[in-house]
Amino acid sequence: MQKEGFVSFWVGNINSSEELDNLLEISYTEDGDFISSMFARSFGIDRYDDAVREADFYDEADNSLSRLLEGFSYDDDIIPKFSLLCGAQLPSEYNVVILLYNFKYEGIKKKTAINKSNLEFLGAVEYLLFR
Repeated sequence: MQKEGFVSFWVGNINSSEELDNLLEISYTEDGDFISSMFARSFGIDRYDDAVREADFYDEADNSLSRLLEGFSYDDDIIPKFSLLCGAQLPSEYNVVILLYNFKYEGIKKKTAINKSNLEFLGAVEYLLFR
């Protein structure tokens, strides 16, 4: 699922930024074995590069795609592309955005509930076109 030049996009609703941190936290066993985050396990993702993962929690939910994605890396490139894919106004309001860069999610699971959090995969687009 790691694929250079793609970004995968999830939205959701959770209670706090601490809850978002917990969902995205990766850890290791005492033997040093990798344990993926609750987010990754819920969507069947074995592993992704945490260095190119961006996420944000908003105090107020919104359904404007541009407002949700504003300020993320490559926002001037990905907002129009995700708008074409999803529409400028999303059907529901969300207070969480998770972006995995250099990753093209192709899993079957599109929605999940983790504890009291709901997350939904909206799609993946190219964000770097090599010329």
